[in-house]
Amino acid sequence: MFIFKAPKRRYIQKSASKDGQEVLNRLNDYLDGNADEPAKFLVRFWKDQGNVFSYKEIREAILEGTVSEETMRLWQQDYTKMVADKMYPVWLDAITAGVKGQPIFDDLLPGFAFNTGVPNVVSWITSRGSAFVTSATEEQRKAINAMLVKRITDKYTVDELARVIRPCIGLTARQTKANVRYYNSIKERLAKEYPRMKKESIERKARDKQLIYAARQQRERAYTIAHTEMAFAFNKGMDETIRQAQAEGLMGIVEKRWVTAGTDNVCSICQALDGTQVGMDGEFGFPGRVLFPGHKLTPPAHPRCRCAVQYVEAEAPKLGEDSILTPVQPASSYEDGEGKNIDHDPPKYLGSLDNMSKDVVLSTLRGYEKEIAGYDKESAVVITALGLVFQCFGDKESVHPDDDMGDALKGAYVTHNHPIGSSNEYSFSNDDIQLFMEFDMEILRGVDERFVYELTRSQTGLEEHLPISDLNEYNTRHDEVISIAERLGIGYRRYSHE
Repeated sequence: MFIFKAPKRRYIQKSASKDGQEVLNRLNDYLDGNADEPAKFLVRFWKDQGNVFSYKEIREAILEGTVSEETMRLWQQDYTKMVADKMYPVWLDAITAGVKGQPIFDDLLPGFAFNTGVPNVVSWITSRGSAFVTSATEEQRKAINAMLVKRITDKYTVDELARVIRPCIGLTARQTKANVRYYNSIKERLAKEYPRMKKESIERKARDKQLIYAARQQRERAYTIAHTEMAFAFNKGMDETIRQAQAEGLMGIVEKRWVTAGTDNVCSICQALDGTQVGMDGEFGFPGRVLFPGHKLTPPAHPRCRCAVQYVEAEAPKLGEDSILTPVQPASSYEDGEGKNIDHDPPKYLGSLDNMSKDVVLSTLRGYEKEIAGYDKESAVVITALGLVFQCFGDKESVHPDDDMGDALKGAYVTHNHPIGSSNEYSFSNDDIQLFMEFDMEILRGVDERFVYELTRSQTGLEEHLPISDLNEYNTRHDEVISIAERLGIGYRRYSHE
């Protein structure tokens, strides 16, 4: 977990009139110096995908006129793995680099520690990753389906079209159409210039040219994705730094100003935004659909956008009882039932799952349960909907993954322990059940020294009520939870350790 620390030093307010050119320089120096590596692994990823997309599968898609659901599932699984292994570190690195992206931070940093473990950051990376997987998979489906329409398939044999499709893995629908046009133009030119050349030779030479063109298209798209995703994260890091500094009373009221390079190369969208100044929670009015929560709070406005935001302190912080700031709790603490702050470690990233099938997820949760069952403090293991795995830490009586991870819990799979000697009733507490419902979790599990219990979305797993004569200290709460699950329409079961 990255935490920037430096010696304490008096905070010096920055002038609001500082030239935004320095902000642009820092952003673009970072992007130019770091985009090559993620672009390279995206190209390698698409090449690997193309290699495993067998001609048999391609032929089936051609004959059906669309990509199969099984192929879509496999693509989504591939993208999920790539995002967890490769893109997650890229986003995290860009967010932490964004801490140093503003001149206004220069005098702030010596007395400030930036925490990447706060819910805003964890939730942003998780939601961005989930959206990335969905959009990339869907774009790939559209690209291939664009080659499967009747007016195209009528021009080719199945074998020829299969060979044309394979190099286009990773391209957009627009790029794919351009690639097909290029292939056709090469074929037509060769047939015209060499009328005695065999059809098979013409197709082979056209494919050789097509491969070179497709590789160039992939590199272009990979760099666009790398540049744009890093710009999203770098700007998120700057935004989050301001908010954390405000929460600590180190900065006052801040506004943000859109900054462009001011050259003829700036597009009309960004020219219209240049100099626009809004509050911290204000959005910039650039067109296009919202890609993730908070998308329009900061640049980029479009792929490869090189604009930045200059943060301007409109009012210095007021210290003491008259502070303009509402104190907020840091990510490493939460309040217990008596209103006392409980300090704990930020979430720990444990890796990712290649396969999000129910059997694999449950097996993973059971494996972690063997570790946390004996802990003397509560701990939760969270597998997000994207397949990222985190461990959250609490105290003897509770753990609060919602405070640590925010919306990243939506649709997640979670397990946690109830330590020996805690206020454990050998089933779920009302807080546990509320958490499960609030974040629409797929599965919530609990484990103690005697039992494992589980909430699911299907009431087919609901247990039967116990006879009154069987109720005791181990079963009373268990029977209550059965009634709660009945009312909520969810599944609940409990069993002894194997």
